[in-house]
Amino acid sequence: MVRLTLWSLLTLFVVWITCISANEDSLTNPLDQKCSLMFEKSAIVGGKNSVISLKLNPDNKVTTGNVAAVVAEWKDYYKIGYKLEDGKEILICDQAAIDLNFCSKSQENNFIVPINETTSIVTHFFNLKSKDTYTFNYPINKTAFYCVATSPVNNDDTQYFVTIDWQNPYGELPASEYPKLPASFYGALSLIYLVIGIVWMTLSIIHRHDILPVQNYISGVIMFLMLEMAFNWGYWENYNSYGHSSTFLIIVVAILNAGRNSISFFMLLIVCMGYGVVKPTLGSTMNKCRALAATHFLFGIIYSAGTMLLDPENANPLIFLVIFPLALTMTAFYIWTLQSITNTLQTLEIRKQTVKSLMYKRLYRLLVFSVAVLGVFFFINMINYLRREDPDWIPTYWRWRWFLLDGWLNILYLIVFCVILIIWRPTRNNKRYPLKFEQCEELTQEDPYELENTLRAAENMGYDNVKFRSESDRLHNDSGSAIFDIGDEHDDDDDEFNNKWDDESTVRASHGDSSQSSHEVTSQRVNIEENQDHIEQEISKLN
Repeated sequence: MVRLTLWSLLTLFVVWITCISANEDSLTNPLDQKCSLMFEKSAIVGGKNSVISLKLNPDNKVTTGNVAAVVAEWKDYYKIGYKLEDGKEILICDQAAIDLNFCSKSQENNFIVPINETTSIVTHFFNLKSKDTYTFNYPINKTAFYCVATSPVNNDDTQYFVTIDWQNPYGELPASEYPKLPASFYGALSLIYLVIGIVWMTLSIIHRHDILPVQNYISGVIMFLMLEMAFNWGYWENYNSYGHSSTFLIIVVAILNAGRNSISFFMLLIVCMGYGVVKPTLGSTMNKCRALAATHFLFGIIYSAGTMLLDPENANPLIFLVIFPLALTMTAFYIWTLQSITNTLQTLEIRKQTVKSLMYKRLYRLLVFSVAVLGVFFFINMINYLRREDPDWIPTYWRWRWFLLDGWLNILYLIVFCVILIIWRPTRNNKRYPLKFEQCEELTQEDPYELENTLRAAENMGYDNVKFRSESDRLHNDSGSAIFDIGDEHDDDDDEFNNKWDDESTVRASHGDSSQSSHEVTSQRVNIEENQDHIEQEISKLN
């Protein structure tokens, strides 16, 4: 008679479950047990029959005796065995258990299960003397979390080797990874990014003469995303076909995933610094941004490879070594990005660039939203981590486990990326005016003190040339344009950029540049001088 105290022995493995990331398992120890998620056939369109296949391997020298096996849904597992008053359990129905009326003669050499109750529990006896018992198939009629346990019969010292094949209706991929197949969530993401790439490419071709530098970076990110999704598609399809992951594809996917995140953070950072919209160049700061992106890329590869190779259920210090470096660079990106967009907004407020300011305010709200969502899901995942020792957590919430670990990050990325694409979409007004000219929004004559304060602020920042336009003209020119269209606003970082762009204009004129003749350059200089005279007259009126 086999006595066990522990329903907890049957539940402990759920905390350290390893079969979630494998499609085949083996049972070699007394009271060994394995669990996995299983889909019924009707849950998968065009799926095959779903079964749990058990096989005793008598050719293996480990097998020395008869073995009892039991298969059941997790919710019925507590019904296995006979509970004694002292808290112990009798699991196997042997002659002693029959004599004590713990089980019936029909259950001899099997696990003790309820007879007069309909459950998902099915038992099987592997008899070394009968080859007909070497194989046992358990059909799956309900999508659920199933467990298999084994135990030696009549001899506690018996050793054995039983293999388990979890055959889901869609292929060889573990059920917890099913949403990552091309036909499900990640397949839908691949199609969405493909559509985004086609639309963006079409707009870029139509407005190819008006493309901003930052839009070239966005085009690169889109191409990178499409490439990453293609390799992800191939990785999971290969895994589902052969039942094991490809080392080569793991490496490629890890590199592409790290590259996607690094390029995205880099693009967002330089945009928030005003590159291509407020400033024509970032100077040495651009090299610092690239260095941070390269560091984040390196740590991203370590993180991606670690999450694929380490079991998230078996938490250990290695997981923190994988996560911590990436968390540092990600924090640096967020702090620098928020600081940069704050400085850019202050600059635009001083210059009275209301259209650009509105664009960056919307981008700022988007960043705050993403940080808030990250905080919420960080809190949720912390709760889940604290509940990791609850044996009922995985069987109850296994459908959402993939989403909490990976899915929500992809959705958040898609939302943020799409909003950025809408804000910076290519239009015919992208480069209506060169970036060297900075124009303030009109300060009406009814507000002369604000005019004087703005001129002084601009002078302190090194911006000497300021030009005004009427409110009606501004509203007329801004209507129907994208949120980032600069309309009649011109960007001018400092005198160094003015001189640089003036020299380039003069060179283009001397070489017969059709877009701007020498006469046009002279006319622009005359206009600037007239504007300066106008400003001096306004200041004189104030005095």
